[in-house]
Amino acid sequence: MTPLKVSSNIDEAVVDNIFYMIPEILTHHTIYLDFLENVWAKWDTRTSTIGNIIIGIFSKQTVVDSYLSFVENYRTSGKVIENALQAKSSVQKFLEQCQRDSGSKLSMKDLIVRPIQRIPRYELLIQRLIENTPQDHPDFPLLKEAERVMHNFAIKLESVNENQHEEDQQSTLKKLELLVPDMSPLVAPDRQYLKHDMVQILTKKDQCCIWIFSDLVIFSSIKRRSGPATRKVSVILKSPTGNEYAENIKHKVWLRVGLDNIEIVKSQIPPSKKPSLDPDQLEEDISILTELSEMTNKLNYPHSSLDDVVKEMLASLNKQLSEVCIRSPSLESNKMEILVTTQEGVYPLEICFNSAEKRAIWESTLMDAKQKLSLLSDKRAPEFQQPLQITKTRAGMQFSCAAPIDGLNNSGYRDVWVCNSDGYVGHMCLLSLQPEPIVTLNTPVPGCNARILCICAVPAFSGPFRRKSSSKKNLHKHSVAPVAEDGPQINIEEVDDTSEPEEDAASGYQTDSESSDEEEEEELEEEGEKGEGEEGEKEVEGEEDTQQEKEEGSSETVFDNKPKDLYLGDSEGKASPVSQLINLDPFTMTGNWLQDAHKSTMWLGTEDGCIHIFQCTDNIKTTKNKLKIHHGSPVYCIVYLDNKVFVSLANGDLIVYKRDSDGIWDTENPYTRTVGSVISPISRMLAVAGKLWCGCQNVMNVINPLTLRIETTFQVTTDSSRCIQCLVCAGQGVWLASQHSSKISLYHATSFEPLMEVNIAHSVAQKLQSADDIIRQHKAACLRITALLVCKDLLWVGTSAGVILTIPMPRITSTSTRGSISTPSVTGLVFGHTGHVRFLTCVELTAPSSPTTPKPKTEEEETDDKPENLAIHDIHRRSSMAATTATMATRMLVISGGDGYEDFRNNSTNEVAGRDDSTNHLLLWQV
Repeated sequence: MTPLKVSSNIDEAVVDNIFYMIPEILTHHTIYLDFLENVWAKWDTRTSTIGNIIIGIFSKQTVVDSYLSFVENYRTSGKVIENALQAKSSVQKFLEQCQRDSGSKLSMKDLIVRPIQRIPRYELLIQRLIENTPQDHPDFPLLKEAERVMHNFAIKLESVNENQHEEDQQSTLKKLELLVPDMSPLVAPDRQYLKHDMVQILTKKDQCCIWIFSDLVIFSSIKRRSGPATRKVSVILKSPTGNEYAENIKHKVWLRVGLDNIEIVKSQIPPSKKPSLDPDQLEEDISILTELSEMTNKLNYPHSSLDDVVKEMLASLNKQLSEVCIRSPSLESNKMEILVTTQEGVYPLEICFNSAEKRAIWESTLMDAKQKLSLLSDKRAPEFQQPLQITKTRAGMQFSCAAPIDGLNNSGYRDVWVCNSDGYVGHMCLLSLQPEPIVTLNTPVPGCNARILCICAVPAFSGPFRRKSSSKKNLHKHSVAPVAEDGPQINIEEVDDTSEPEEDAASGYQTDSESSDEEEEEELEEEGEKGEGEEGEKEVEGEEDTQQEKEEGSSETVFDNKPKDLYLGDSEGKASPVSQLINLDPFTMTGNWLQDAHKSTMWLGTEDGCIHIFQCTDNIKTTKNKLKIHHGSPVYCIVYLDNKVFVSLANGDLIVYKRDSDGIWDTENPYTRTVGSVISPISRMLAVAGKLWCGCQNVMNVINPLTLRIETTFQVTTDSSRCIQCLVCAGQGVWLASQHSSKISLYHATSFEPLMEVNIAHSVAQKLQSADDIIRQHKAACLRITALLVCKDLLWVGTSAGVILTIPMPRITSTSTRGSISTPSVTGLVFGHTGHVRFLTCVELTAPSSPTTPKPKTEEEETDDKPENLAIHDIHRRSSMAATTATMATRMLVISGGDGYEDFRNNSTNEVAGRDDSTNHLLLWQV
């Protein structure tokens, strides 16, 4: 420090910043050393002590403050050193000379951290002294106290260091948000960046990047662009294993999924197989054809047909060579296969790394991160926040359902719509959660004269797409064969004289105005990389795909906004109008609705057969911008999936609403499919792994949302009088409860196998031990499950007794079977309701931000959104905010609604017991 101030031309203030608090710490240790030397000089084995010296020095507030200030400045000190080394070459030479003269291999940055490392070593030295000191020695109790003082000192320094580490992590996440805007929102309190790498996804043409965080995995494509190359800038990303660097290349995120929803399905390398085609021979043939093409160009005689044949052969051979290289045995060891489970489907992905070593590192990183996440979720218990009393505007008002809005309100936070009714008027409470939970609106729903039975938040329009029908071959690689419903084998497709269904089905997800081939051609021309060989290859590839779709037949119901009839095609190719086989309920619409495709909406279904639609951020008390759709039967359930809204009615019908190409909901021409009956309607409906699970009485029908065909049917209970009451899913596990039952059943999402059954009666009885005997017996006699919720690896269970339970969810993989999963423990929460738990919902707590309205996508952005032959899309973009999409790093608020509020630790003799039993309460927990 002194020579830098004296002999170098560095500003003295810069040097002081580098060595901040070092002189003070040196002074404290000089005094400490003097005390130790004085004791050692007069050492008496029987009476001398040093514990008192350690306590006296390291319990001084001046010593503690010096160290804390040093630790807080350590990161700044490192940056100052880096800046000085970059700006002054003389400083670097001076430091290198000092390092050589000292004989140390440590740099100055390594030496600066030594004071922080010293304190934990002192604690270990004191522990060794205690081990070698007799318990009857006067120094023994002093050393024990010295150990406690030093331990507390080390914890203080560690907490400051952890805070700095947390700041580094948050800074890294903010850098990534700027580097790849599609990743936003990324900053979360407990989230850590771990690793990223360039990979090849075997079903995507562009190079991809995989980013892994402590609770999240993001896949992005790197788009090739024409024009002048931008200057590459490396961004430093701090991870637990050290610094990594990322370049400012344009990324397009195409998949964002929680770490829990990723499963490594292949980690062992299969035996090598010799490829059927020899790459060397293919390259030799390509070389000959290239020479032949050059020779044909020299011919004077017209040779267009010959030239076309040569180009076609070249394209075919290049394609074969590419496939051989991808499937080469030498690359098998570089490949990692994973299974991604989302609400929209289960998708296998094959990721190819540059080397087998990288693949092994990535597998290890993924498995370690999943294990840490599991341990974190096991330790994290719900933290009760507060009860919130809801004023009844009419006698007999009871909660029925609730849902958070999709997106943010005008203040940049997320609100929750809570519905209640007295049976005659539908009512809505708007619950604002931040900065403090408060009811900002408590009003009847205009025009709603019945109980609100269901509510669904529908996200804003983010671009049209279509699902590639052939993707189900990949999707059901891990599924059982579909079981068709009774009746003839049929495909449902819409007859349109202006387009060919085969082309639509073969094009995968795409915009309605352009074909897949045209979009890819335009993209390649824009990039300036489209060659003649690629063009020929594209034509051959397109012809093969179209022919394949013609042979297999489309499995998609192709929707558009024109009111056409649907036709059912039988095995002989004949078609009959759907209207002859499907009952179309008449319906009417009222209200003025000026739709904004880029704003999310709330759909409310009522007991009198109406659907009320509002924009999420509108004040329903004053707005005239609303829509009311009249159906003939009560609306039991509303589900959003793949840009469509599915509605189940009490008469057994399944109604499908869709958007037009501009994102406007076509509410005048819904599609109707009779699935159940008046006796057996769809009581509960849920999107699970790309399918619709529809509970009709005690039977579960698994429906393809594209064809509306029942693919699988299985019985949940033998009692047909008990319909399916509650239905939730997490990953590849589906939890359900039947009416009047205290048991929860777990089913596999793709094999449909029952995995386990959990009885919650005993756990509820434990919570009711302090209740009055008559009340306890009554609640136990009619105990049933009234609500289910999945939030952050916990299954929340609401009961008719008012007790709320949590169950840690077991890990379900693609190969899980009955007996392979142990029954989890059931925990009753301290706080609950006096009466029934009417609903459970959850909402993500967001950091303050300015809400923005999504802008319409440009043609280039829509092209970027195209998943390119892979039927995978961002779960946040395609589905409404569901509890299953919440990652472990996000802070969630769980809300229960019910009758009364009760602390189950108190006994029934409490003076206020029963006073608020009939009052509606919302209970809030943070997870």
